[in-house]
Amino acid sequence: MIDLSAFRNPVVKRAYEYWTDKSASGRLPSRSDIKPQELHGLLPWLFLVDVLRAPLRFKFRLVGTELTRWAGREYTGIVIGDRDCEESWQQAFDDFRSVVDVRVPRYDQRQAPWMSLEFPRFERILAPLSSDESTVDMLFGALHVL
Repeated sequence: MIDLSAFRNPVVKRAYEYWTDKSASGRLPSRSDIKPQELHGLLPWLFLVDVLRAPLRFKFRLVGTELTRWAGREYTGIVIGDRDCEESWQQAFDDFRSVVDVRVPRYDQRQAPWMSLEFPRFERILAPLSSDESTVDMLFGALHVL
């Protein structure tokens, strides 16, 4: 698992701890395990991504209001895929795919060229969700600027 001392932002750390609590039984949590009412103070920085197959693609199902504001556009409904992925999205696609492949959360600090504001870096957690406790069919994430 991820060392909690690596986190620099409390929002991202709390989102990871929330996912960890939901997976305490050793299984991958499902979308239905994620309860908005339990995420007070985190929702503006959270996102959910559907995992689409054949070919592998990722569709933003939900993007928090602060993420939308920082990006300067709405990403809900946007689909990214390996074949048609813009160069600026290739890193995100590869990160998402790694969580699907290994079925464990990942923590990153990255440059943020897509942000419309002056924030050049962000901290992010990506965590797998599964409706059948095996196949990753959604990603739960949180992102905050550094």
